[in-house]
Amino acid sequence: MPLFSKKITPTTITTNIEKATTQQDLDWALVYEICQVVNNSELGAKEARKLLQKKMLTPVPKTQVISLEILNSLSENCREKMRDQLCAKTFGEDLDKLAREATDDEVHSRLLQCLQHWVVVYGQDPAAGALCRVHEFLVHGQTQAPAQRTGLFGSQMHMIQQQHQQQRQHPQLPTGPAKPADILADVELAKNNAQLFSQTLSFTDPTQEDITKNELIQEFYSKCKMFQRVISDHLQACDDPDLVSALILANGELINAFKAYDDMLEHGAINVATTNSRSVNVRGTNEPLISLDSNQQASSSSSSSNGNGKQPEQMTSAPAATSSSTANIDPFDPFADVPEASSQQSGSPIDTAKAS
Repeated sequence: MPLFSKKITPTTITTNIEKATTQQDLDWALVYEICQVVNNSELGAKEARKLLQKKMLTPVPKTQVISLEILNSLSENCREKMRDQLCAKTFGEDLDKLAREATDDEVHSRLLQCLQHWVVVYGQDPAAGALCRVHEFLVHGQTQAPAQRTGLFGSQMHMIQQQHQQQRQHPQLPTGPAKPADILADVELAKNNAQLFSQTLSFTDPTQEDITKNELIQEFYSKCKMFQRVISDHLQACDDPDLVSALILANGELINAFKAYDDMLEHGAINVATTNSRSVNVRGTNEPLISLDSNQQASSSSSSSNGNGKQPEQMTSAPAATSSSTANIDPFDPFADVPEASSQQSGSPIDTAKAS
């Protein structure tokens, strides 16, 4: 081991990558977990890149494709952390080796797809020269000489970035018919983003978090909307039955992801409304419940005090209130409202006069 090298202790990133690259189909739940750990660790991006760099050079095409797919997902979800890793010298050399030695069509297509994305995202970085050269080799079949190469800030790179920005704002197909390889690449991107979108939603509880404020969910939502427009444009211009079938399936996955998103929005809104309704009911019934309880406590205390032979305050206050109310009544007024009980107890003024 070199003197100044920093050893990386394997973490769950290594475990999950090993597990993901040995399966027949890519497990997007593992990819999501890998991206989360990489974002929350200091050396996670380097650990993931070094292991995936080895995996993409294995002689098994399926492992190569999955490794490239995980690398591409990391570049989308951990953009800044993966910048230095994808621009590393050894990674560029291994990419060039893979581009020259790959014989499987799926590996070649996936590598080209990844490089197109990386050139757009990291192309202006002076350290991304290897990415641009490998991309040029795959597109044109040869790399230009350094003196003739357009450079990282040349017109070709500027044109690619402009096209990418236009697609993000107004994603439209070129004026000519799209190539089948381009359509299939868009189908794969749409399906991958739909799966990532669905997986991200499955890890979120709408009763605990507002998904409209979740940055990762909103990013996937925007990407899926963009790819839905791209798929729609392809469907209008494509005549190949196989490609049309693939486009319809991809559009179906996008629709299912959007339906899951809408269901979570509705579930969250219902939860908020239910919570607010409960709080209103509690506020409306709180005081009567307290007053009833207090009256019951008062009545129970009075009964207990009567049992002990003590005169309660409630009993003494009632006659006082009665006497005070009758004190203001004129005893010689025949039209005065005298309570029946008081008149029976004290007698009427006339009877009192006769008795005297």
